[in-house]
Amino acid sequence: MSAIVNLMDLAASFVNKDITSQCSSESRHNTSTLAAYAVFFMCVVVVMHKFTDGDFSITLTMSSAVQCLGFFLLALKVKQQKSVAGLSRRTMEMYVIFFVFRLTSTLFKNGYLPIDRSGDWVYQLGDIGSLVIVLNLLYTMCRTHKDTYQSEFDTLEIFKFIPACVVLALCFHGDLNNSRFFDTVWTISLFLDTISLLPQLWMLTKVGGKVDLLTSHFVALMVISRLLSFAFWVYGYKELVPLKGGANIAGYTILISHSVQILLCADFMYYYVKGMSKTSNRGMVLPTFDV
Repeated sequence: MSAIVNLMDLAASFVNKDITSQCSSESRHNTSTLAAYAVFFMCVVVVMHKFTDGDFSITLTMSSAVQCLGFFLLALKVKQQKSVAGLSRRTMEMYVIFFVFRLTSTLFKNGYLPIDRSGDWVYQLGDIGSLVIVLNLLYTMCRTHKDTYQSEFDTLEIFKFIPACVVLALCFHGDLNNSRFFDTVWTISLFLDTISLLPQLWMLTKVGGKVDLLTSHFVALMVISRLLSFAFWVYGYKELVPLKGGANIAGYTILISHSVQILLCADFMYYYVKGMSKTSNRGMVLPTFDV
């Protein structure tokens, strides 16, 4: 991951080789972020041209790609600022568990994948990339920049919800994989995804409401990723209707889970848009509360 970040810094330096020495730290950060977005959109063009025939299921692949970009920007933030202040280790740990569960299903079964060619390996590559970046971030938080981690604010007991996710998945999984085990594993990942961002949102409100720009990008990209995934399942949830008839409980479970994800982030997104619309560089301010 460090090599990837170094390559991004090199690309940014090449574009601005005549003015790099005169740029402020903030300007370099902004340039690197823009370079990351530029590379991302070039990859999107390649995927759209080579790995899809225009099928709507590409939205699920884009969801995975946008999520990977969000984690990359977090890694960029840590690389440039040499600090993990404001980042939740519990959210990172939850995402490791989430990716392990989802990849356990999507690497071996086709039931919950995009039906176009992007579902052959591009979708999974986005999740693998995200997992690698998250593991790197965890290492940084526990070793490299351990002294900057604000453990006193990262207090949401999220791991207590994992057993509930497992029980719900056992009761409400679908059958697209034709395997009780793999269908349950994928559904566990769905519920874990629903709650994984909560410690980060919780922490952001407890550190005083101040959110730097790159962290804001991360959460905003996570919301966009979930909107894309939700759009896919609005289109495809009917595929989970039981063959023997009856209520589509699994399909509605997926829609409800994605709806909860979006609702949990709706208030944050309001302040994100409000902060981004201002011309000042004060960053985004979230409402604070005492617990």
